[in-house]
Amino acid sequence: MVNEIIVLNDWPKPEAGSPEPCVYADDSSFVIRYYTHDENIAVIVFPLVSIFKFGSPNDESLGGHPLINNGLEYYSVHKINNSTWVTELEKQNSVHHRHDKGLFLRDKHHYIFTFHDSTLELVATEGKFWKPVIKVLASEEEAKQAFIEAQNA
Repeated sequence: MVNEIIVLNDWPKPEAGSPEPCVYADDSSFVIRYYTHDENIAVIVFPLVSIFKFGSPNDESLGGHPLINNGLEYYSVHKINNSTWVTELEKQNSVHHRHDKGLFLRDKHHYIFTFHDSTLELVATEGKFWKPVIKVLASEEEAKQAFIEAQNA
């Protein structure tokens, strides 16, 4: 099955009203911070990200997302197995003279975060040393510190 959506219920669920997602990215790493449904603050670090898009659609137009009929849910975090986006990235990379399809596809993971005013999609490489780090913090001060530390790591 192409674009099989798994809702990650064990990840911090975004707050439905105003999660205020904030992102930081450099050439490889990606950090997102947002308010959760249980009034905490999530800070998630992806150490190795290939690509991301952040913005439209919001919750009012999420029905127009190409994966809405595959199980995409509002105010949730999803992992997409057999992602067509990852397949497109592999095809783009295939022109590289040392491209190895199996190696390229191995450990690539497509995530979608659906928020009130935006959607975040990213493709991360994961493995023994490259796993997302999820922190759920109770205070604004702890969350700010974790977000800053992640940027400087």
